[in-house]
Amino acid sequence: MNTAIDYQYIDSHDHDQYEFAVARAQQLFLDGWRVSIGFSGKDSSAACVCIVEGLRRAKAIRGDVGPLHVVTTNTTLDNMVLHDYMLTLHDDLIEYGRQHDLPIECHELKPALSSLPVVEFVGRGKLLRTPETSSNGRDCALDWKIKPMKTFLKSLSKKYQTDKICSISGSRDDESNVRKGNLKKRGETAHTPVMTDLGWTLALIKEWSLSDVWHLFELIDNDDIESFSDNLRFMKKHYSASNGGACDLFAGKLAANKSCGSRFGCVLCAQVKEDNSLLNQINIDPKQYGFMRPLNDLRTYMVNTLYDFSKRSTLGRKLTKDGYIKVGLNQYSLEYRMDLLRYILTIQQDTYESGGNHTIDLIDYRELLAIQFAWSKEGGEEAPGMALQIWHDIVNNGQRYPIPKTTLVEKSFTPTYTYFPLMKFVESNQPVGLDDEGIQAGGKFKEIERMFNRNGEKHRVIRYTESSSFNVVTNGVFQGSWHSLLKF
Repeated sequence: MNTAIDYQYIDSHDHDQYEFAVARAQQLFLDGWRVSIGFSGKDSSAACVCIVEGLRRAKAIRGDVGPLHVVTTNTTLDNMVLHDYMLTLHDDLIEYGRQHDLPIECHELKPALSSLPVVEFVGRGKLLRTPETSSNGRDCALDWKIKPMKTFLKSLSKKYQTDKICSISGSRDDESNVRKGNLKKRGETAHTPVMTDLGWTLALIKEWSLSDVWHLFELIDNDDIESFSDNLRFMKKHYSASNGGACDLFAGKLAANKSCGSRFGCVLCAQVKEDNSLLNQINIDPKQYGFMRPLNDLRTYMVNTLYDFSKRSTLGRKLTKDGYIKVGLNQYSLEYRMDLLRYILTIQQDTYESGGNHTIDLIDYRELLAIQFAWSKEGGEEAPGMALQIWHDIVNNGQRYPIPKTTLVEKSFTPTYTYFPLMKFVESNQPVGLDDEGIQAGGKFKEIERMFNRNGEKHRVIRYTESSSFNVVTNGVFQGSWHSLLKF
């Protein structure tokens, strides 16, 4: 593909950028690429309109093109209204594919269980992600979005037995200088797939302005351009609300100088000072967006208490290669995590009982048991199964834990750390572990023995099975809803 590719011009509209993008998408399919597109907001929706039309035109030329995989990642902390809206568009895509005999598949991805935000914060005590606490910029995006997408793309490569998998993005130079710089650093273009850390990637609308994006939706509204969905008109409503209702989002030439670029992110995002998009939505339309206000209150609580070191643990967790463990103020204390669990379950249960159009599902069976596993592994609970007990108190007994009012605690000092020679201490005390008389020859646990070799030496442990990632299996364990789980 190249910048001089021929394209089909349609007299009913004046969006040349759209026709160029459709032509590139069409050629992508004709060249035998299997295509995936991340689908999360206005820009990716505009790119999706182009890629679906490109698929339609390509299939009219050759019947074996495709498929197209449309992927939305659910971090569980995304703006819930917008996420539900994107899943509605998933349904429209599937129906459009059925009507036009197009190979379109839709997928909702999630981070690995151990990387889910609530499991990180509440279970393992990882600190709220801020510019100061994130070791690698927005590493939350890496754990919660990029890694699940990489895993998915690898599965496509395995499924189709080819590396010719192209991931389409809605990234644009016009979004910000940072985004423009990142696109340039990765060498991404709007014309030809390039190899990046994610695999083969094409930034289909890289050269579009914000006006081009909204102009496309205007043309779709006016039936000048065919689209896979009649629901794209609601995109304006969500973004307008997030901008305080001040932006008309008229698109086209009229929008060239308007600030219509509100961004949606994690509702607990602390990489920015204030989540103005969410606050604006809540204030403009409390009926539709107001159920998320408690989550904004939770964010405020976590931001305000981040440097309240009385809510931190001094338990060392990281072991150096030399056998030393780092000790000092680090992750959230177990007491603080218990409070977070109480607040989140209260928010969740209140939303469920209100019977609104949306629900807040941050902690389900798997998440609850993963949290309990992390607490039990660490030790220090006042009684066994405290996560389960907290759930029982809130869901079955109707207890509620409102988020307390707080003021911002400024960072008053930088904690210092010491290193304890843990392995030297362990070796000097000669602890008895799995390799004890119970699994020695003739021991009563001999049947569960497993031998393995390391550095030429034989080691005896109990047998175990391994999974590719941490998981909790609930099938056949729990029946019914939250109201029937763990009735003591």
